[in-house]
Amino acid sequence: MSEDKFKDSGTKVLPIEDWLKARQEGEDGLSQLLNHMRKVRDAVPVNRRLQVELRKKLMERQRELLQQGMGNVPAKTEKVSKGIVAARPWLIPAISVAVVFMLVFAIGSIWRQNSGDYLLEASGTPQEISRFWTESQPLQPAISPDGSQILVVRGGGLVLLSETGVQMSSLEPPEGGYFRSPGWSPDGQQIAFVLGSSAGSEEIKQMPTSELSSPAKSKLLNTAKQKSADLVGAESMETSEVVAFSMASADALADQKSEPVTYCSNLVYSPDGKTIAYVSKTAGEKSSVWLMLADGSNKLVTEGDNPTWSPDGQSLVVQRTHGSKGYNLWLVNVETGDSQLLGQGERPAWGTNGYLAFVNEKAQERILTFQPDGEPQYSVRQQVPEIRVVYMGKDGSPILKKLNEGESWMSASTLLVATENRVSGMEINWLRQQEISGSHGPKTLVLDEINKCEGQVFGPDGKWLLFARRDGDTVALVKLRLEERWEKRRD
Repeated sequence: MSEDKFKDSGTKVLPIEDWLKARQEGEDGLSQLLNHMRKVRDAVPVNRRLQVELRKKLMERQRELLQQGMGNVPAKTEKVSKGIVAARPWLIPAISVAVVFMLVFAIGSIWRQNSGDYLLEASGTPQEISRFWTESQPLQPAISPDGSQILVVRGGGLVLLSETGVQMSSLEPPEGGYFRSPGWSPDGQQIAFVLGSSAGSEEIKQMPTSELSSPAKSKLLNTAKQKSADLVGAESMETSEVVAFSMASADALADQKSEPVTYCSNLVYSPDGKTIAYVSKTAGEKSSVWLMLADGSNKLVTEGDNPTWSPDGQSLVVQRTHGSKGYNLWLVNVETGDSQLLGQGERPAWGTNGYLAFVNEKAQERILTFQPDGEPQYSVRQQVPEIRVVYMGKDGSPILKKLNEGESWMSASTLLVATENRVSGMEINWLRQQEISGSHGPKTLVLDEINKCEGQVFGPDGKWLLFARRDGDTVALVKLRLEERWEKRRD
């Protein structure tokens, strides 16, 4: 096919429309397409002389930059460097920008650390996900490591909930027995719990989480023999079978009825999953914190209650009684047992993000009604809880530094969940009684802790907090989203 047939007289380029038309007529071929591309390339005007001069000046500029930046370097290294810079002229400016950016970031981080603090605060309002009837034992929820499941004890049985509060399964205890204080292993494969019996014996057991919904598990627990040993483990904690740590067997109690019964509670796995911290309490004595090691042995750490592990696994924060009703929190080294006072609080929970949440109870008096002259008529007085949070880091050193510098424990912490100020049903009934009796003088109703917090635990990476809040005859399971914010330190 002749190329002149399709050539435009005004240009050097073979029109693509005519070429496509020729292709449709069956006259195309690979050689024709290549010829067309060559003509397109030849049609682009290029100043060859200018191209050579620009390349020459660019090479001279690259050599100048290389000499200024590298100085006296070996000839071989200089040759390689010249080649790299010649191939990538943008390399030196890019490296310079990266170095400057890193310096600015490092200086900014140091400045923020020295001039301010990171604070953990609520993101939105608390969201109730489930509600149960109040029982003698606190709810004490346990969260799976991935945050998708929640384990609680109600009616003596284990209840498995989804992260939204929907019941997924339940596990009933043996006849005459009960469960208490569940804990989840860091890898999510095991759960530990206390199994008690009506005879007065208690054991710490653990089993695979897959068996929570197994219909045969209740039968297995009911027929398992309780091994008699004084704080001695029956098997390794890493076995897939049920592991029993007997506090006192039924036979031993029958022979030694005069001996006081020891109870255990508040089980919590160490970050590496090899050790379980728990509380042992004998009637008439103070509670103490023990460690259950991987080989089945047990180690006394300190006196106290409600232990929670530091993220590095070297320390525990425990609560100890202070005065008639109050509690203080202590930082305890698990190896030496050395303790350092932190401050007022109870039910601590130390998250993997380094923050410690705790409950602080305070006296509150609220005025319900006023007299015609404006003076208080009916009021209510009670101890109410609030949840506060403080940054402890991985080992507690940040807060110890602040305390040693004279800062108080409460001022170092921030309020996370405030006290509810709504009127309860008990207060409304009391007001009705006063109206019926015709009493109009000033009176104060003194209440017990009807809104008591029953334990809290951080979700994965500290992104949310799950806590149980008692409200009269019921207890609510509440979820609170969290976010971290930087705040400039006040001088």
